[in-house]
Amino acid sequence: MASKVKIKGLDLKTVIACFIMATAAWGAVFYGHSVYLDSFTRFGTWTTQQIASAILIFWISSLPGTLFVGYLIDSKGPSSVVLLGGICVGLGLVGLGQADKLWKIFICYSLMGFAYPAIGAAGISAILAQRFPKNFGFALGLALTGASLGGAVIPVCTLFFIGVYGFETTTFVLGVLVSVILFCLALFFKYQISQGSSKRILKFKDKSFSLNILRTPLFWKITIAAALGLGGQVGFLAHQIPIVAGKVDELSAAFTISVVAISAAIGRILIAFASRSISINQLAAASYFVQGVGVASISFAETFSMVIISCSITGFVVGGIVMLPPILIRNAFGSLSYGKNYAMTNVVLYTFAGMSPWLVGLAYASTDSYVFGLYGIVFSQIIAALLIFKSAT
Repeated sequence: MASKVKIKGLDLKTVIACFIMATAAWGAVFYGHSVYLDSFTRFGTWTTQQIASAILIFWISSLPGTLFVGYLIDSKGPSSVVLLGGICVGLGLVGLGQADKLWKIFICYSLMGFAYPAIGAAGISAILAQRFPKNFGFALGLALTGASLGGAVIPVCTLFFIGVYGFETTTFVLGVLVSVILFCLALFFKYQISQGSSKRILKFKDKSFSLNILRTPLFWKITIAAALGLGGQVGFLAHQIPIVAGKVDELSAAFTISVVAISAAIGRILIAFASRSISINQLAAASYFVQGVGVASISFAETFSMVIISCSITGFVVGGIVMLPPILIRNAFGSLSYGKNYAMTNVVLYTFAGMSPWLVGLAYASTDSYVFGLYGIVFSQIIAALLIFKSAT
């Protein structure tokens, strides 16, 4: 029987800080993509494919950051990394409201993309890997529940305030708030963790940046499966409001983001507990399969109730699809140089995450329908489930 897990003291404060960081990162950026896409394309100023290209630029721009953020946190600590992330994301959000040319939108997305790994799953998992040699999956699950809170609250509020105060004012205030919150978290990481827990943090002696892991077949099985899973998730979520707005009104479409996020919170907690007794590979395979079922059901949904049920199914595994790859990599290759190992996985994950919404947008531009894009996502999830399930053997 599994022993009870207790997190207290500075460990608990670290999890709470990462929870807040996840709330800001997912609420304002990850789930925010659909809100910004809808706002930019609503009046025909920009096309869906143009903003989908901006989202692609976001994820491609994240590659340098995701490659080195784990290494920097392993060797230098999280404070300066989180601070830089907060400044860049805040400036990018403010810039979105000021952008009147497509190239300016691209710059804002690239700025946010460059900084996103510092405050997203890569940064959070690297911070927690230092403090939790045991129960890493449980701590990560708790911290990433903040992603669901951010997704449930921030996008709907953003869309509401855009309708009341306008896009420019709303993105300005949101950008400033994100920067202030992350600045405070950077101070916490600098003064609380560095002074109060230097003896507890794992010190990784290996500071070389080895590429030997790329020669391991297991690495590629895990990474490709995880990339297909995340790509399918991002491909749907980035276009969620336009997809659902074709079936219901715009405010109801925005509400479905909250449905996905709330369902993700429930699923993430259950998956975190299940990971202590069930094979991580089996959990990952089940998550990809369930996501495929949810996306397929959305393509057939005709009523608002059917849309809500479909979004709940899809959302239930959103958290697991983000949370399980770090655990898979850590279980397969250990804690030593975890940040660097997961960074190389993240390069592939973020590449797929950028290509997926672009391809969905391309399918929409070619057919004036999201059906073929959704079918592509479903097919990719079947491949991901089979690949990660077989990697267990």
